[in-house]
Amino acid sequence: MIIRILTLIFLLCWPASYSMAQTQNKIMTIDLENNKINITTGFNGAHLTLFGVKKQPGDLAIVIQGPARQMVVRRKDQIMGVWVNHDSLGFRNVPAYYDLALSKAERKIAPAALMQSYGIGLDALNFDPVANRSDPENIERFKEALVRNKQRQGHFPLEPKNIIFLNDDFFRADFYVPSNVPTGDYSIKTYLFQQGKLREINEKKLRVAQVGFSAKLYKFAHLQGLAYGLVAVLMGLLAGAGGWLFLRQE
Repeated sequence: MIIRILTLIFLLCWPASYSMAQTQNKIMTIDLENNKINITTGFNGAHLTLFGVKKQPGDLAIVIQGPARQMVVRRKDQIMGVWVNHDSLGFRNVPAYYDLALSKAERKIAPAALMQSYGIGLDALNFDPVANRSDPENIERFKEALVRNKQRQGHFPLEPKNIIFLNDDFFRADFYVPSNVPTGDYSIKTYLFQQGKLREINEKKLRVAQVGFSAKLYKFAHLQGLAYGLVAVLMGLLAGAGGWLFLRQE
């Protein structure tokens, strides 16, 4: 952690090359404690910390967004005492993961329209329905259900995180990535607002990937789906047979 902070100070103070001059022209300098999350066997989540320093006053918003995917929301109804899937609606451009941290309440940082235009906040996420056969109210209900499902999975936040200021210039934000996080390339954008206007955007990339035996198992399950299913069934049968033999001996 100390090394990261010293690196940020160095980037701001070193007055030499052209690349450093470009860095000095920026108001913010951002760094990640780790720009890759490795999912291994037994992975139970990871903590992600972002450090930053700004040379001018302003309000901050940090957004983590995973790869966009198409997702389907299903609504169940009870028919003759049995719960069945009654209706469904698919949405495009749904982030596999989304989280954010703010230096103050959204409404105090910038106008709602400006925040939404940059995808800051759950209300700003724009899910495109696959089919427009539903009326707007029905689409909105499905969108709300999708957000609730993602929140239960830990892939969407219940509320924004707080950006912690170490002093007037240095800040940090802490996030927790759950064990069921989807793999892929993630974007981490830090926005600086001054008097309700966007002044600067700084973007970092985060890679979430399966590694080791976990990666091999994941690849086998997706590329050899039938074989993986047969192996799973066989292992289940062997486990059942082993339990039966054990009980007989007892």
